[in-house]
Amino acid sequence: MLGKINFVNYECCYPSRLKKLFQADINYRTYDEFIPKMKNAVVGNIPPEIINLFKVGKGEKIKSFQNALSSITKYLRGCYKSAKEQNLIAYDFKDLNDDLPIFEAAISEFANSQFKGILPKGIKAELTFVGKGAWGNVFKFSLKNNKDEKIMHDKALKVYHNLNVPLRSNLSRMQNNYAEANFWTFLKFAAGHKLDKTQFTKHYISDMKSGYTLTQFIDNDIIKTTAPLDLNILQLKYNDPGNTLINDKLYDGGGFVKCSDFIGDKMVLRYFKKLWFRNSEKELNKVIKDFKEKIANPKTPHRDKIQKALELFKHKQNIND
Repeated sequence: MLGKINFVNYECCYPSRLKKLFQADINYRTYDEFIPKMKNAVVGNIPPEIINLFKVGKGEKIKSFQNALSSITKYLRGCYKSAKEQNLIAYDFKDLNDDLPIFEAAISEFANSQFKGILPKGIKAELTFVGKGAWGNVFKFSLKNNKDEKIMHDKALKVYHNLNVPLRSNLSRMQNNYAEANFWTFLKFAAGHKLDKTQFTKHYISDMKSGYTLTQFIDNDIIKTTAPLDLNILQLKYNDPGNTLINDKLYDGGGFVKCSDFIGDKMVLRYFKKLWFRNSEKELNKVIKDFKEKIANPKTPHRDKIQKALELFKHKQNIND
């Protein structure tokens, strides 16, 4: 006779942190199956210029600042949806015309009410509307001292219209809140170096529960693009012709998709980049020789990863030739 089977309740396991998951791949099909259920869905951190303002209790102040930014984001999203419902605007906040400065003063006042007790005395935030896209509104976020002098390079606060894509489609894999946070995290890791001199603006933080992304604001003072990142190396392509460059910089993390030779294994990618980023043929040949010796040695860790990287590199060389 079979014994009694006890059915016990269980909880699904969701990732506790998204950093490693987002560094490994992009275009996941399952964002809305786990991100809404996570306790914390934040990648990145607030800008270092702001962190440096906190002399005491830095960790607590960073968390409080993030919470304030979350409240501001929800307020701005509410303003947009309410204005649309009341027909105060047809497309974006610029439809307010002469009342736009009044609106910007009001949202700046709300922002400062949220930052009270967090930012040092005399430091004030200022929000100005920049523009609207298909997936969100962008505001310029400035910090000024009591002399009305900016104390940091302006940031761009992108507030998404919706936390996720309302309709299930391929767009949810490459656009909007979740996918764009994923792309920025992957790009910073995959590039293997700072992106300041590339064609991408600097990404700081994305909070997917609140629905915002904070990046460096693109203006005439931003670091110039002198070393563009070749996306072919990462086997990525851009699939959104509507996202144009501003001062030679890309501001939007949406619309990027994987090519057929996309490297989803971080170890393979690490070895692949050692091959790709060689400054001379002599240096490259030296690395290839070293890799072949490691592959021939059965005691070498990750021999299969090195072999895969070498095969992918040779394949790309043949394509480019």
